[in-house]
Amino acid sequence: MRMSGKKWVISIVAVIVIAMAAYLIMRGKKSDVVYKEHTVANGELEVSVQATGTVQPENRLVVKPQIAGRVDKILVEEGQRVKAGQILAWMSSNDRAALMDMASSAGDDEKKRWEEIYKPSPIIAPLGGIIIAKNVERGQTVSTGDTAFIISDRLIIQAQVDETDLSQISQGQSAEIRVDAYSGEPVTGKVIRIAYESKQVNNVTIYEIRLLPDTVPPFMRSGMTTSVKFLKARRDNALLLPVSFLRSKAPEINRDFDPKKETTVTVLLKDPAGKSQPAEREVRVGISNGKYFEVLSGLSAGDIILQNDTNANGDKKSANPFSPFGAPRPGRR
Repeated sequence: MRMSGKKWVISIVAVIVIAMAAYLIMRGKKSDVVYKEHTVANGELEVSVQATGTVQPENRLVVKPQIAGRVDKILVEEGQRVKAGQILAWMSSNDRAALMDMASSAGDDEKKRWEEIYKPSPIIAPLGGIIIAKNVERGQTVSTGDTAFIISDRLIIQAQVDETDLSQISQGQSAEIRVDAYSGEPVTGKVIRIAYESKQVNNVTIYEIRLLPDTVPPFMRSGMTTSVKFLKARRDNALLLPVSFLRSKAPEINRDFDPKKETTVTVLLKDPAGKSQPAEREVRVGISNGKYFEVLSGLSAGDIILQNDTNANGDKKSANPFSPFGAPRPGRR
């Protein structure tokens, strides 16, 4: 049975009236504000830049024989420290090796006589350092193009740093170095060189940073992978303010560590009647690691600060809109 035109009009008007009434009721209803509380406390605050690196010789020198022939005697082993001018091995030229073989067949006296006449040739270390590779053995025949030894004057760490973090690193800056294979044994070091030319790694602009360990532990080897933490600033007993509790966006986050930045937080206070009420308060902040600010003034340990944990519909927020950082950048702590 079809509905008449008049009934259609009445039905549409009824729906509109109900919808408007519902809208006015919802508009007039005010959602209760839900706050998330945090008690301000002291703690450790560290500003650092994380990077990966590799253990490398600062100067890697390949030592090759000056003549072709046979190795008679090796005087050093891998890991041994040598001085510039030190003899690493003795060898015979091809002619001397053939002559010594003939003299040996004639007896020990004949061999000794020719050894006094025809002296062997030395392989000499051109600089002081550590033998990191020994590629020859006694009795081996070598040519002038063969690598006999590899010497490193000292081991350094070569780290790769994103260009966005380069402003946080300076010459002589301290760093903590951990070799991945021995992560429980950190090594301290200092920045000795910051590259002037960038490189592209996976479409990311990076700069190479060289670090010199204060002491080279026995387990450190060339080619080992490391993690490096460049220390920019550290506070052992700072008053900490979570960035998610900021009421207004702070200025550019402390790249210069200027301790004069003001922002606002909501503090839970008691009125004269003893009733708790939220109130706005200006605070001055210092350094930040992206998760916490150092509070310089405006708050004390034990203060309770609030974060509005509801959105316009009265539901809990899924993210904090006041954070001055947005998503954290890789490598920055």
